[in-house]
Amino acid sequence: MQFTSKFIAATLLSLQALVYNVNLHAVNLSESSEISLLTCSSGDELYSTFGHSAVLVHDDSLQLNLVFNYGTFDFDTPNFYLKFINGDLNYMLSVTEYSRFQRSYAREGRRVVKNVLRLEQNEKQALWDFLTVNMLPENRFYRYDFFFDNCATRIRDVVFDIKNIDKNEFTSTNGSTFRDYLHTCASLSTWSSQGVDLVLGIRSDYQATNYDRAFVPAYLDSLFSEADLIEKTTVLLPQKNVNSLFPFVYRPFSAAIWLLIISVLITLFERRFDRHFKAFDVIVFLAAFIISFLLWYLWLFTKHYVCGVNINILWASILYLPIVVMLFMKRAAKPLRILCKLNCLFLVVFILLSIFGVQYPPSMTYPIAATLFLRNLLIIKSR
Repeated sequence: MQFTSKFIAATLLSLQALVYNVNLHAVNLSESSEISLLTCSSGDELYSTFGHSAVLVHDDSLQLNLVFNYGTFDFDTPNFYLKFINGDLNYMLSVTEYSRFQRSYAREGRRVVKNVLRLEQNEKQALWDFLTVNMLPENRFYRYDFFFDNCATRIRDVVFDIKNIDKNEFTSTNGSTFRDYLHTCASLSTWSSQGVDLVLGIRSDYQATNYDRAFVPAYLDSLFSEADLIEKTTVLLPQKNVNSLFPFVYRPFSAAIWLLIISVLITLFERRFDRHFKAFDVIVFLAAFIISFLLWYLWLFTKHYVCGVNINILWASILYLPIVVMLFMKRAAKPLRILCKLNCLFLVVFILLSIFGVQYPPSMTYPIAATLFLRNLLIIKSR
């Protein structure tokens, strides 16, 4: 789950991979070689929120100390940002010297743990051969999937295959969902965590098996431990404390509470003096519409499977755009009230679905939903 920009420019990675393919594809590892799982802690950037997994191949006799990384992509890809948003962007396997990898994570103050894998010599060679063949230009690109095909699951699947371990032995569950495992990686009070929760739909609340949970790098460690695949563990880089740039008042739930308080005060003032601050409603409703448009787009027009069937479209209603237009139309009182009543209904349904655990919504959505309900109700009463 780490981006290429933290290691080396994508073009250099491509050239580097080609050189390594020529030099390393036919290499036979020595008996003293080690292959390890590198597990990296969360970072401050959105893309690093849930950590990262990579494979370290170390062989003193061959002077190898290489990191194989499935979490990179090529910034030179045509229509890069559009493909990224639509889920069409191909990720790739890249390789870099460990020293470069270490410097990158040391700068970010992120913890890196090395777990030496318990592999026989033929298994080490098989894993090496897989990685070098997988690194060939025609093989190293793949379609990233947040839960089922990422930097951690790729390592999990190949190691289980080489060790001939049946993944069906790890189908038990403790009742935790995919979303629950994400929550253990990052503070729920951050903008990045709340934003991820916002765009993830109902499918993220399906229960995950012990094998499935290894889509999160930290739980890949746990799975390998349960499968007796870890021989030795070493902390290569300690976690450094990083002070938050944002005080508590700027966190999403607090910001949403402030929005609700301001909305209540404005509503009381309006009722007392028989006025309507349309500008406030325009800002709030347009913001809700933009969120709604994003959620609908991710659900219907992208390949992000986990963003489908999202109940947050109930509070972030698509109806807020026509409502904003009707606020400035003198003869639109009746259709305006109808749309506002529909929004109130949607908000009640959203709360009920949340209470019954159909989908976990971000905590900030509750005060936002209350604000929207209050403003819709005000329009219904005043028109």
